[in-house]
Amino acid sequence: MLLTLLVTAPAAFADGRDVLADAKDNRVDACYTRAELNEALRLARADQRLYGVLVEVIQDAQISNVKVPGQPCGSGRRVPGEAIDDTGGASPALWGGLLVGVGLVGTGAGLLARRRREG
Repeated sequence: MLLTLLVTAPAAFADGRDVLADAKDNRVDACYTRAELNEALRLARADQRLYGVLVEVIQDAQISNVKVPGQPCGSGRRVPGEAIDDTGGASPALWGGLLVGVGLVGTGAGLLARRRREG
């Protein structure tokens, strides 16, 4: 019985290394606690952080694959810190209005210069 306990106990307690192994296919299939997901982010190698999508995959799993005791997988979802996606660009209507305004000012200045030269 002790041998059975020693063999099955590690499987019951996942850690950050299990999350990293699960995320090798660029997706996290199982549910993990926030602590396990945070540990996986801490354990990620420098090359995985710089050149891969591993960190993004784990950050996405922090939203969709959180394990909460007594609840189904993903029920502990939280809103990401970057909930508002700001593209930072101005709308085409603003650029169009700006172009029309510059055109009107240029046309007015040209007509004024012509009038002064002729008159």
